[in-house]
Amino acid sequence: MNVKTWLRNDRNRYRGLILFHSIDAFTFFLRFIILCTDLSASIYQPDSERFLVPLVIFDFTSSFLLIFCNLTYVLMKYVGSILYESDQDYICIKNKKYLWHLATLTCFSCDCYQDHPQAILLTRVCILLFLFVLRFIAFTLGAACSSQYYPRGTAYTVIASFSLIPSVITIILEIAHMFRLWNYRPNNDYGHTLDRAHKRYIPYALVNDQRTTHWRVSLCQRQQCISTNKCHVLMYHSSNVHFRPGNRGNNHDTIQDNHVGRPSDTFDNQIVIGFHQTSKEAAYSIAKNGFSVSTQGMMGRGVYFALSINHTEFKANQYGAIICATVNLGKVLRIERRQVPVDIDVRAQNYDSVYCDHPNGYDEFCVRRPQRIESWIITVNQSLDIQPGLDQAVVHDPFEGDVYEGCM
Repeated sequence: MNVKTWLRNDRNRYRGLILFHSIDAFTFFLRFIILCTDLSASIYQPDSERFLVPLVIFDFTSSFLLIFCNLTYVLMKYVGSILYESDQDYICIKNKKYLWHLATLTCFSCDCYQDHPQAILLTRVCILLFLFVLRFIAFTLGAACSSQYYPRGTAYTVIASFSLIPSVITIILEIAHMFRLWNYRPNNDYGHTLDRAHKRYIPYALVNDQRTTHWRVSLCQRQQCISTNKCHVLMYHSSNVHFRPGNRGNNHDTIQDNHVGRPSDTFDNQIVIGFHQTSKEAAYSIAKNGFSVSTQGMMGRGVYFALSINHTEFKANQYGAIICATVNLGKVLRIERRQVPVDIDVRAQNYDSVYCDHPNGYDEFCVRRPQRIESWIITVNQSLDIQPGLDQAVVHDPFEGDVYEGCM
């Protein structure tokens, strides 16, 4: 097993983080004991306080904060599930997400996180780098004064120098932990170039409905969300939310509340969000080679999209992977479900897409050329029994979502 393969294994990387964070904590206690001994001895050497005070400030501040957050993480990981049975339980703190923010050092609540969730773990890495810089400053001060305050100054410097090694390894693992999340490929196909319109795979464990204990509840806190970010759509909106033209991203969690947008709200060259469900094997092919045109369907030849994830369940012929795409409708032919013409291919030959209004709200659209699909992301369900006997594709690189618990 080479280093890259080892780093891609979520469980191995997680154990490595636990190990090196623990070594960090142990070496801090050794340094802290030496500093406390020096402080006691400073009664007889008053000038040593000039050496000790900066060390205590830099070393204690950086290390104690990290240890405190790590202990909070352990408590939330193994006790939090007992105290907080659901996302909305109130025990001491109104919402457990605030404790997770503290435990994972992602404590800044920025609205931009919802459109750019990659920045969440980047914040953690930046905080860890800042704490490492404080540690390095303390080490530099200790090295500069070690001979003057021998032997304790020398002992502190030696231990501090050795403790920097696990700290550097920890930061490397944290960076790998961050990149793993956004460069994940479930088919383990890291050596091939993918279609330029394919942006990334989103681990299924990060999809909204996998991260909430309440059915049909969106994690997005915006009253009227108009985000077009596909990561935001999958990670912060429930599968039943309709992204209708003219009503995109309405964050009401019942179908009836999402019937505001009508086909008349669509217009030529409009950019819309669409959902397409297919098998894992087909999704891997789409990521690599792009979409292929279906020759059969109610609206003629083309690529079909629904306006919510739930509605793909009624329209798809294959299951296992969900594709969230940004589509340019181009010149739109608008039709009613009750009045679909028999010669739809002839009627639509001068149009780029067909938008069909369903009386029950299950609207869908079809783009006649895949070039109209500007970009997409894919999430693959890791379950093996999605479509028994039909979908033989396997998730060769399984994603362990629990190692990111609390981070997102």
